[in-house]
Amino acid sequence: MPDIERTRDTRQPTIRRRWRRMLGWTALVLDHLKPVRVSLLIVAVAVVVAIGVDQAAELFLIALWTDPSEARYVALLLSSALAGLAMWHAARNAYRLRYPRWPALQDERAALLRDWLPRLLGASVPMLVCLGYVLALTKLPHGPCGITEHCVQRSWRALGLVVESAVLIVFFVTRRRLWSALSRRVPRVSTPHARPRDEKRVWRVRDLGRFAIVMYISVVTLNVLATVLIAFVPELLDGMGPLAILLIAATFLCYSGSLLCMVGDRRGVPLLTIMLLLSASLHWLHLNDNHKVRQYAGMSTHEHPALQPADTRPSFDAYVDAWLADRCVGHHPCPVILVAAEGGGIRGAAWSALVLSRLTAVTQQGQPSNVGPLFARYLFGASGVSGGSLGLAVYVSSLAQPQPVDASTLEARAQRMLSHDFLAPTLANTFFVDFTQRWLPGAWLDDRARALTRAWESAARKEGMPAFDEPFSALYGQAGTLPSTRLPALFLNSTTVADGKRFIQHPFQPVATPQRQPWTAGLDGSSWLDPRVPLSEVVLNSARFTYVSPAGTLETHLANPPVPDRMQLVDGGYFENSGTTTLLELLRLLRGKAKQQGLSLRFIVIHISNDPLMTDFIEQHDASHPMPFYSAACPSVPGVVHEPVSGEAIAPLNALLDTRSARGEYARVQLLNTLRPNEADPARGDLLWHFRLCPGNYPIPLGWTISTPVFTELGRQLDLYPLQTMGKALQAQLAPNAQ
Repeated sequence: MPDIERTRDTRQPTIRRRWRRMLGWTALVLDHLKPVRVSLLIVAVAVVVAIGVDQAAELFLIALWTDPSEARYVALLLSSALAGLAMWHAARNAYRLRYPRWPALQDERAALLRDWLPRLLGASVPMLVCLGYVLALTKLPHGPCGITEHCVQRSWRALGLVVESAVLIVFFVTRRRLWSALSRRVPRVSTPHARPRDEKRVWRVRDLGRFAIVMYISVVTLNVLATVLIAFVPELLDGMGPLAILLIAATFLCYSGSLLCMVGDRRGVPLLTIMLLLSASLHWLHLNDNHKVRQYAGMSTHEHPALQPADTRPSFDAYVDAWLADRCVGHHPCPVILVAAEGGGIRGAAWSALVLSRLTAVTQQGQPSNVGPLFARYLFGASGVSGGSLGLAVYVSSLAQPQPVDASTLEARAQRMLSHDFLAPTLANTFFVDFTQRWLPGAWLDDRARALTRAWESAARKEGMPAFDEPFSALYGQAGTLPSTRLPALFLNSTTVADGKRFIQHPFQPVATPQRQPWTAGLDGSSWLDPRVPLSEVVLNSARFTYVSPAGTLETHLANPPVPDRMQLVDGGYFENSGTTTLLELLRLLRGKAKQQGLSLRFIVIHISNDPLMTDFIEQHDASHPMPFYSAACPSVPGVVHEPVSGEAIAPLNALLDTRSARGEYARVQLLNTLRPNEADPARGDLLWHFRLCPGNYPIPLGWTISTPVFTELGRQLDLYPLQTMGKALQAQLAPNAQ
């Protein structure tokens, strides 16, 4: 027993020493991470984006595989090299400074960490880009060679990043030897120290040396110039690539953030914490709100609107009367096409524009050249949400060109317009302009939402579609004493923040009146929006993606404003993402007008969804009431789908988010149940076609940039529909005196 006790007594101090040694090393490492926390934070965010953000996968595939531009690939290499050099140099300078609070930074035991951590941070940047690309490849159902013909030619691009990372490591390790060799040949060049740990520690930033000071001054100056450039012409960055923009932003943020940390840490002042509190206070007090909804073309997002002019928008009732009088002669019942376009970012926009363009083309085949496409002629109106609203706006803007409309060019024009890089200008404004505005009292700069609308407007102008710059209502300008009915009416849905109601935007005078309230749990946007509001701003209000586009502050300046005269708008998908709620109410309005005029209407509803995981609501159709409808069948996904069970902490949040999808499903079924089949003659009853997306050969993104393989996949899925047969059926039903 005494021997055992003595053994225990001797072990206890040993265990305690090990714990103290372990805690000492842990504290030593943590102290060494504090001066480079900005660089570490950037790397951590990059890892999360590369691994866990599905929307970023398409950016890596575009940059390294599907983009044919060698210039953009070189820009990616240069920007990743700049970001790597910035991380290395900023971390190296941070370790050269003495901090009274952290004497452990001079501990010789961690000299190797101080030597190599800056090098590893710098070399990690190209490797993280390569990692994101490799992970994106694993998400392709058939591999990269199944979606592009340039499988072999572009396989070296990822290797270029690996080589760049190795070159950076070699440079970091051997640059002193190269500099030493140069100093022996050029007497004015000073001989450097052999290792970073041997460099002299300094107490002030200005003692880091002339080169470091020149670099900091240059970077801060370039940061200011880049912010000014992006604030005024963000569309110039269209085509540079979102990843390059992110890497350049990381370069500036690393240098500027590290400089602030060095100054604050040297004096014991938490500058970053103070800046975060300042930004939060300005935001909480609404003292720097630069997210105003633009009410007219000349308005900025940081100024209050001017007094609204007299309302010259056409009347909805006059538009309906003129449309019915022009289209319903020779038809009984009169065919009326209605479209619902679901939200879904750029994929919703591209899918909606392609479906409508193809339907327009197939109904023009065989028609006289001086007659417009039948589909566009009998398309009365469309309800859009988010990306679907952008697709509808692109389609209608193409139809707005001087007649006759060549339907064969609509699809190509839509694809060219939507192929522009809308994400790069938005990200640039986010990390330069909006980031700067967050620390400034007062609103001085246009926000990232304006950068997005400017990118839309610039791309549309290049395709000869100036309607994005012009007032929404100008598309339906007066033709004599009657409104023009050449274009279908657009109803684009947004959501109000305060009460969660739909905000229905349309080009007419307010449809809702004290005698008529057509919008259930919805607000008539024309009561708040200026008659001069641009089409691009209306689309934006419907497509204010969470955080990508900020909530817009809508202020009115009317002689007798409605209540309230100030509200916030977010993406229309917050209420429901299908757009069918508004379409159902529009259908009811048309039925009421037709009943007053003694007309019989036959509705042809085109529903365009884009969620590959959505169940087909047509499957719930009552077979006892025959109605012509069509929907493609998606291939079954192998395996059993289990309902996930959430923990008690996140279950309420998940339920709130999932009710959005449930509201869309409810609205679609209600629309289906509202349509009236003709049991005696199904060809004379209402009709429903559902254009859906399926899980395909290539992942289709939700962001604001799209690549050629995505359009290839969309076209492949659209070819699965019997469009020629559908076109002939529509021609037979839409041609005058066909019934």
